[in-house]
Amino acid sequence: MKRYCCLLLLVITTSLFAQTDTPTFREDQIYLSVAYPYFNDAPSSLIQNKLSYSLAFGVVRDMPLNRSRTLALGLGLGWDQTILYNNTRFSSIDNAISTALVDEGYQQNFLRIQSLAIPLELRWRNATEIKHAFWRIHTGISLHAPLQLKSIYKTPTGVEVTSILPSNRTVLRWNIHFGFNTWNISIAHDIQPWASFDTSNAQFDMKFTKIGLIFYIL
Repeated sequence: MKRYCCLLLLVITTSLFAQTDTPTFREDQIYLSVAYPYFNDAPSSLIQNKLSYSLAFGVVRDMPLNRSRTLALGLGLGWDQTILYNNTRFSSIDNAISTALVDEGYQQNFLRIQSLAIPLELRWRNATEIKHAFWRIHTGISLHAPLQLKSIYKTPTGVEVTSILPSNRTVLRWNIHFGFNTWNISIAHDIQPWASFDTSNAQFDMKFTKIGLIFYIL
């Protein structure tokens, strides 16, 4: 009996020391990003104007893969919105997207894309339990479920004309985020198109690349 008690005490003591020595931190749970988006595949007549922008925020569950927690998987849920000012008016005809160049008299013309995002990331950082300023590299894909793909045109007299455009059910996007401490560069590239449109007897995919900054809150 005494031998078993000693063995049990040894196991408990070893477990307590192991818990003390093993880091318990998780990183980068909440994110906020701002970026500049631009068309990847578009006719030469389509010109972006004014300042297009993209905003995104969400939560990522950090799941460490190694004992030191410098390598992890991240799975999350977020919201994404992109506003693209351009000189082409998009509209929906018979569940297809048609385009027409707009003259210089209009007040506004832009695309608005909103989606729910499910990011899946492989994360590396040189953080420790007490080191909160560190280098990081996050890369992976995100699955986007479109909530809204809309074209908004405002006439010279201020009348707003809105067109709901047909979109794909889901879109895959490749992402990479890297940087130090607060300042991190974000690059995102659509692998699949949001939709396709015809112009000048050719078909173009509505895919975008975004370059900007991403900020993390623990």
